[in-house]
Amino acid sequence: MSVPAAFIGVVIIWSTTPVAIQWSSEGWGFLSGVTGRMILGAVFCLLLLKVFGDELHWHKSARRVYFTAAVGIYGAMLAVYWAAQYIPSGLISVLFGLSPIVTAFMASVWLQESSLTLAKLLGALLGLTGISLIFLSDSINGDLAWQGIAAVLAAVVVQCASGVWLKRIGTEVSGLALTTGALVMVVPMFLVTWLLFGEHT
Repeated sequence: MSVPAAFIGVVIIWSTTPVAIQWSSEGWGFLSGVTGRMILGAVFCLLLLKVFGDELHWHKSARRVYFTAAVGIYGAMLAVYWAAQYIPSGLISVLFGLSPIVTAFMASVWLQESSLTLAKLLGALLGLTGISLIFLSDSINGDLAWQGIAAVLAAVVVQCASGVWLKRIGTEVSGLALTTGALVMVVPMFLVTWLLFGEHT
């Protein structure tokens, strides 16, 4: 399976996450926002499967990879949506700039890859520093801001761990099927969370 294809759906989801989180949580509460977004995402991906004639497999190997991706989506999205109540979307983007470094470190531990070279590490840190200078001014306000930052950092770790573990276990399903299966599994998780802790209670 092509690694870029396997993660293309996740990239699409996360590339617009910071701004989408701020928008979808406006007036809804963060649990309603993230649950609604996951439902819409699942429906959209199911439609794409039909359009492209792809198939959503449910054999043991496929279920395992769907669940691995679903855990990453659930943990990361839940943490980021909560954090977005207290820190701006620009700061969330800055913190997610740590993803390549965290991913490379985890890959070196779990996959015995040597992709985390000094040059790559310095390059990532330099880029992150530049983005930080743009977005960090006046970003940390309020007593819960640091808790929001901690939540986003936890989201980064969860997302990266899920991605590296997916690469470790491997699967024959397509990237679109992987994303769809993960969303189908994650929707019930968010629905239960919303029913137990949502703003309607």
